Amino acid sequence: MSGKIAKIGKNIVMSLMIPVIVYLFFFIICNATGNAGFGVGTDLQTILYTSVYSGLIALAMSINLTSGRFDFSIGSTIVLSIILGGNIAKEHDMGAMGLLVITLLIGAVIGLASGLVYVTLSLPPMVVSLGLAMIYEALGFMYNKAKGVKLVGKSNMLVFSKMPGALILIAVVLVVMVIIWDHTKFGYNRKSLASGQKISTDVGIDEKKNAVICYVIAGALLGIAACVYISKYGTVSPETGLSSSSYFMTAFLPMFIGGAIAKYSSQPIGIFIGAVSQAFLTSGLTWLGFSSSMMTVINGLVVMVFLIYTSNSYLLVEQKMFHEKLEKAKAARAAR
Repeated sequence: MSGKIAKIGKNIVMSLMIPVIVYLFFFIICNATGNAGFGVGTDLQTILYTSVYSGLIALAMSINLTSGRFDFSIGSTIVLSIILGGNIAKEHDMGAMGLLVITLLIGAVIGLASGLVYVTLSLPPMVVSLGLAMIYEALGFMYNKAKGVKLVGKSNMLVFSKMPGALILIAVVLVVMVIIWDHTKFGYNRKSLASGQKISTDVGIDEKKNAVICYVIAGALLGIAACVYISKYGTVSPETGLSSSSYFMTAFLPMFIGGAIAKYSSQPIGIFIGAVSQAFLTSGLTWLGFSSSMMTVINGLVVMVFLIYTSNSYLLVEQKMFHEKLEKAKAARAAR
């Protein structure tokens, strides 16, 4: 029993270690340089909003990317979901929950369309998603005469970027995602397909069905992210020329951090912790006066570090196993 408790404690510490270290580092540096506003008051609320928003996008991206499908239409799905859902909710005065439900459903339908197109055409996912991104951008531009959506002043609808609404929302999402990922047949099949597609299909797993479900879940998450985004800014304009790709550029670091610490908790929880870590990093660099271009470079370097780690983490496991076998061999010799 004590061993189980110790393991749980270790997993919690290892899961939270990165955001805690990042927070303490910037808290000390910012206070030492006279920037005492980091991580408190309104800055903390901004950090939490950023964590929820980027965490939702990173969750959606990871669903397909870990199976080798890079979805370039993520940004356009967010924009189209909120333009369609926001205007519908506004016209019918649906309130905050109505806005959330309608954007979620529209995102899921867009995800279903993307998944069906992908499995039907059997083209590389990058090619399919590029074409779909342009189509979704065009639809968003055509709808409402290119005016997008404006919900400024609709305070009864814009609650999911504030506390505690944003935290309750992400908590519910994480619980649902952990159940889907770790405790359903779909989750087991997805992991099996990600680790070995040919073997998985040989034993009867339907890869196309699984892929479509992945797109639907990703679309639903993007619909929720769209609701969080409009709750923060109140207005969204249509995008053209693949400019919607900027919406998912902040999702890479949380995804890679989540991949690194997933073994200590669960991938969805790890990704959200990664989003919190990135939000601390971005806020800290802002308070220290770093330019946006410099912050982009630093984020890229951190992403590269985690890519190197995740790509070579098996070497550390092999080295640990080798030392354990060596110690056992030495102990066996000493016992003779």
